[in-house]
Amino acid sequence: MWQAMRASSAAPGYFQEFTLQNDIHQDGGIILNNPCALAVHESRLLWPNQPFQCVLSLGTGRYDNVKRGPTTSTSLRAKINNLISSATDTEGVHTLLDELLPPDVYFRFNPVLNAEVSLDENRPGTLDQLVTDTQDYLERNRPKVAKLCSVLDRERIALGRARDWMSERAWEIKQRLM
Repeated sequence: MWQAMRASSAAPGYFQEFTLQNDIHQDGGIILNNPCALAVHESRLLWPNQPFQCVLSLGTGRYDNVKRGPTTSTSLRAKINNLISSATDTEGVHTLLDELLPPDVYFRFNPVLNAEVSLDENRPGTLDQLVTDTQDYLERNRPKVAKLCSVLDRERIALGRARDWMSERAWEIKQRLM
């Protein structure tokens, strides 16, 4: 688990890439800033017949600045800003998964922040504000947090666990035979 966390948090320019066996890993934000859809896709490839029990997407917070230029703007600056905004968008993936997955399976938490905060922010006052923003968000979303906790806490019946075990073993055997 720590290796997955270390590899996925290796943001270029902030943290060194992480080598595991002979593979180099780093944060995928340059290509895909919200990897939840990719995770759902890969899960379907690995376990095509298994329903999702829970998909949890955790955002790092978002700042919605209402100041936007006219939609007809064609300046180079506007185009670059739109490209950056599109490349770093995380809520588009959320909207897609929210519509495709059942509400008792898919959960996203992404606090709304009072100010834009850079990835390397370290001022105590700003960090305190991030904590406050997150606590306020969680308080406003208490029912959603409770629902997530109940989904994660569900005891799976023995038959379901046995079926999962047999499915995983069959997949492993199939992989070895290929």
